[in-house]
Amino acid sequence: MSEAAFNDDLLEKELFGGDSDELDMDDMMGMVSLDGGARTADPAPGAEDKAASAEDKAASAEAVEAKVEEARLQAQAQRLDIDMDDPPGELTAAERSPRARAPVAAGYGACRAYDILPTMAFINPHQIHAAAAVANARWVFTGGEDGYVKRWDFNATVNGKQLLTLGQRHAHVDSVAKAGVMAAYWDHSDVNDAGADVLSPVYSLDVHSQAAWLVSGMRSGAIGLWSVRYDEGRRIELLRKHKKPVSVLRISPDEFGLVSGSWDRAVLYWDLNVGRLARAFSGHTSQISSVEFQPTNTESRATPLLLTASIDGQCLLWDMRAPHALPQHFLLPKKTPPWATSACWSRDGRRVYVGRRNNSVDEYELGMGPQPTRTLKLPMNSGPVTALAMMGNGRSLICASTDNVRMWDLEPPPDRRAAVPFQIIPGHHGGSISSILVDETSRYMLTTSGNRGWDGSSNNVFLGYEVSPVD
Repeated sequence: MSEAAFNDDLLEKELFGGDSDELDMDDMMGMVSLDGGARTADPAPGAEDKAASAEDKAASAEAVEAKVEEARLQAQAQRLDIDMDDPPGELTAAERSPRARAPVAAGYGACRAYDILPTMAFINPHQIHAAAAVANARWVFTGGEDGYVKRWDFNATVNGKQLLTLGQRHAHVDSVAKAGVMAAYWDHSDVNDAGADVLSPVYSLDVHSQAAWLVSGMRSGAIGLWSVRYDEGRRIELLRKHKKPVSVLRISPDEFGLVSGSWDRAVLYWDLNVGRLARAFSGHTSQISSVEFQPTNTESRATPLLLTASIDGQCLLWDMRAPHALPQHFLLPKKTPPWATSACWSRDGRRVYVGRRNNSVDEYELGMGPQPTRTLKLPMNSGPVTALAMMGNGRSLICASTDNVRMWDLEPPPDRRAAVPFQIIPGHHGGSISSILVDETSRYMLTTSGNRGWDGSSNNVFLGYEVSPVD
C-alpha cells in the first residue's frame, strides 16, 4: 500500500470508524442517522414494506449527493491560481510537537457553568476585524478598518489602572467601569506596486505565544510578519501568494508554521523558518472565514486535523499527513442558508461546531458521518451566529449573534433539560461580533465587534469579561 493510501485509510478510520477497506461512503451514509444514532441494516425493499423502501431511497439519495459534492470539490481544487514554492517548505505541524499550553485554572475545568461579567471596555473608534492574545493574556492585539495594529496592556486593564469616564460608562452596562490601557500601536503598512507604503485594513491577526512576533492579513493578499518584543512594529517580511484579502490566520500548534485563508478561496500552510509555502489546501468554493487546528495532547506527536470553513457554509476537514488527499466535508443541513463565519472544536477534539445564518449552531461528531448530530437553536430574533468559542470545562459553548452573546450548556442535567439551555452574557447588544477570545486558563474572555469586511453592522465595542466558575 502506498503512503498516501495508508494515510487516507488512517483518516477514514479516525473520522468514520471501522475498516475503511470494508466501509465505503454508501455504507456510512446508510448506517448513520441524523441524530447520530446507529441503526440496523434494513431488509431489501418489497411491496409489503413501503416504509423500508422509502428509507433506502432516501439513504441512496444522500449517498449520491455526497459523491456529487466530493466530485465538485475535486474539480474546484484544480482551479486555484497559487504559485507553489520550489522547493516547498516543511509542514512543521507534522514534524514538531505542539507547545505546552497553560492548564485551566483550578475549579474552572470541572465546573457546571460560569458566571461571566463584563468589567472592561477598550475604547476604539473603528470596527475591529481581528484580535489575538499571547498565552498568558498579558498583551492583547487588535486590528481593524482604521489600518493600525494596537497593543493593549491587559494586566493593567484588569487591575483597574485606568477607569472609564462617566460619559464612556453611559454606553455600557453598570458593571463595566475599567478602561482598556493601550500600550502601543503602529501603522499596518503594505507596499503598493510603486514601492510606496500604504495603510491597509487589518483583516486577520495572530501572535506568537510569548509575543516574539505577530502576523497580520492585508487587503492586497499579503501577510505581514512584524517584530513585537524587540523593535516593536518593524515589518520583518511580506509573504505574498494570496490574490485577495487574507481573512484568517492561525499559527500552527508548534509555532513554526502558519495557516492562512483568503477571499481567493485558498488555504495555505507556510513554513515560517524559511518563508515558503509547504502545502495548498484546495477545495473551498468561496471566501475562507475560519481555520482551526484540532486540539491535541502536547505529549503526542500525532498530526492535528485542520478544520476550515468558508462564507458559503462549507466546512471541510483536512488530514495534513496525506499530501494529495481530498478533504472530508460536513454537509450543510437541509433548509439551512449557505453561510458560516465561525467554527470551533470541542475541548477533546471529537466534535465540531459551526455557526449558521438561521440562528443556529450545528454540531458534528467525528466518526458519526457528515451530517450534524444535533442542532442548537437560538431564539428566532437572535440573528446570524458570527463567532464561537469553547470554555475550559468542555460543556459551555459561547455563541455570539447579532442581539447578544450567549453561553450554551451542551450537557444539561436530566432535571433541567426542559429549561432554557443557555444564558445571556450581558454587554454586547446589536452589531456583528468578529471574535471571541478565551484565555488558556478560562479566567478571562474578550469580545470584539466588526463585520470582517462582509455584511453586517458594527458598534465598535471591545469588551473584557471576568469569569467565575459555578458548581
